[in-house]
Amino acid sequence: MTANETSRTLELVLGIIGAIFGLLGGVFAIMLSSFGGTEIFALGISALLASIVGIVGSVYVKNNAKTGGIILIISAIWLLISISAYGILGFILLGIAGLIALIRK
Repeated sequence: MTANETSRTLELVLGIIGAIFGLLGGVFAIMLSSFGGTEIFALGISALLASIVGIVGSVYVKNNAKTGGIILIISAIWLLISISAYGILGFILLGIAGLIALIRK
């Protein structure tokens, strides 16, 4: 690594941890749907997809920080819209990772 390159390990780790919390929130929402409610099931699936996109964005930060950061922020917002209360920790971590990827040089 040269002096001009920045290590993106922080964004990678925060993004993966945030996506894992999002996956857990999505699985929890899917489990709650067993008590009735197809809407909660669909939102849980949406949260799982948002978390997978978050993992892709985390890995992509290594190659292109700006695009990876945008993907992380989109994933964070998608997760919050899908399962708001269950995905708040994932939203925070994915959002921080995305902001750091965009701000840090």
